[in-house]
Amino acid sequence: MNMTRLGLALIASLAVTIANAETPAVNFDQGIDASAILAQAKKAAATEKVSVPAGKDIQANYYRRTQPDCVTVTFNPDSAPASPVFHLQSTEYVEECYNTGDPRHGGGRQCYERPGYTYRESAQVTLRDRKELLPWEYDAFRVCLDGPWLDIRALETAYEYKLLRGGSNNGSFVLAPVKKTPMRPDPLGILGELSPALKLTLTDRWASYYAGESVEIKWTLKRHVKGWFDEKISDGTLNAPAGASYAVLLGGKVQAGKSYYVAYSIRRLGKVSKDSWTKELESNKVSYAPASLALNK
Repeated sequence: MNMTRLGLALIASLAVTIANAETPAVNFDQGIDASAILAQAKKAAATEKVSVPAGKDIQANYYRRTQPDCVTVTFNPDSAPASPVFHLQSTEYVEECYNTGDPRHGGGRQCYERPGYTYRESAQVTLRDRKELLPWEYDAFRVCLDGPWLDIRALETAYEYKLLRGGSNNGSFVLAPVKKTPMRPDPLGILGELSPALKLTLTDRWASYYAGESVEIKWTLKRHVKGWFDEKISDGTLNAPAGASYAVLLGGKVQAGKSYYVAYSIRRLGKVSKDSWTKELESNKVSYAPASLALNK
C-alpha cells in the first residue's frame, strides 16, 4: 500500500515537471514575446526554494537606458512669440540577462532588451519681451524629453536668453532676451554672377545693414571638366567696404570655349555679424569668350 502511494507521488511529480517544461512563452509588457526558455527561467526565478541544476542558475542584470525625444523650435523675424504646443515621449529600455547553461557545453549568458515605461510631456516655447531680429536672423532652441527629465537649450540665437519658467515636469518654457549677440552672416546674402569674359559680379542684398563695415570675399576660378575633377585655375581674396555690389576680373591659364565657374565664400568684418566664413557657393558656369572682354569692362 505504501509502495502504491509512493508510486502515485512519483507519477504526480513527473507530471508537474512535464507541465512546467511545456509552459508557453510569456508576453512581457509592450507586446514583446520572450522565448520559452526565458519564460521558464523567469518563472523559476520567481519561485521560492527551487532546486536548479548546476549551470542553469538565473542571473538577471537590469540595465536601464532611455531614448530621448527632441524637437527644434525656430523663431524667424515674423514668427509669433509663442510656438505651437508639441508632444514628446521618451521610452525607457530594460536589459535583462540570464544563463542558458554551462559554457563548457554550449551554454552561456544571454541578454535581451525590452521597452519599459514611456514618459510623455507636452511642451511650448514662448519668448517674452521679444526683440527685433535682422531679416536673416533667427532664434533656435532644442527641447528634449529624456526619461522624466524635460529641458531646453539654445542652438543658435540672435540674443542671449534667460529661462523664466519651465523645465523638469513643466513643459511651458518662457524665455526673455538679455543682450544682443552677433550671428553668422546670411550664407546667401552675397550672390555671384560670372560673365563669359570671366568677370565676377557679386550683389550684396544686405549692404544697408552693414554701412561703415567691410566684407571679405574668397574666390577660386575653376574649369569644369565633365566626368572628371574640376581644374583649379586661380584664386584670391577681395576686401572692400560694404556696398551694393563688388566686381573681380579673373584670369589665369584659360582657353576659349572651355567651361568655367567660381567657387566663393564671404565673411563680414564688423559688429553686426560674426566674422566666420559662409559655406562655399558656386557661380553659374560660362563658356569663356575673350572677344567679349571689352564689353564687360
